[in-house]
Amino acid sequence: MTEDRIRAEADRKWEAEGRPDGQAERHWLVAEKEITKTEGLPKARSSDQAGGT
Repeated sequence: MTEDRIRAEADRKWEAEGRPDGQAERHWLVAEKEITKTEGLPKARSSDQAGGT
């Protein structure tokens, strides 16, 4: 599922940046953009629903 891939990539980015607080939406959006661009898929969900990391 694309959403799971985006979440995993966002988590990877968060870890790589030293787990900063308050950056979940930014990490999600960057990961979503990268994955949807490379796969040519529509966005998994809107940015206002981003959460997680």
